[in-house]
Amino acid sequence: MKVNFTANEELAPDDIEVTVSASQITTDVMNLMQQIQNLTLPSTNLPITLEDRVVFLPINEIILLEVFGTEIVIQTIEKSYTTKGQLKKFYARLPQKVFVQISKNSLINIEHLTYLEAGFSGNMTAFLTNENRASVSRKYLPKLKQILGL
Repeated sequence: MKVNFTANEELAPDDIEVTVSASQITTDVMNLMQQIQNLTLPSTNLPITLEDRVVFLPINEIILLEVFGTEIVIQTIEKSYTTKGQLKKFYARLPQKVFVQISKNSLINIEHLTYLEAGFSGNMTAFLTNENRASVSRKYLPKLKQILGL
């Protein structure tokens, strides 16, 4: 098996096109193509540990993640979950195009952002689905505005 790279300036910077070449399609070729496809599919669930079990939360239902000490509260459309962990590790497991850090302690899903309102001392408040709200600190406001296209 050979692996080659060819630059294609017609593709967008975030696009990757993979071509598998063989003399004929075989089970091995089909398996290889399936493995490549599985690598590119984003996960639709976020596994979290709750006491003695692992729960799979649909990523599109996650509204907000907040840190309180060593605990992370994950607010979803249905309910709230509390688990242990670090915010940066959860952030690394979530799609960066949809989730944005808005303070040292909070991440929001911008698909659940309903509006932003100016607050005290240059901070803003993010109003989210199901009457959730979170403070947007000045440090993280430029990144949020960039993602929102403001």
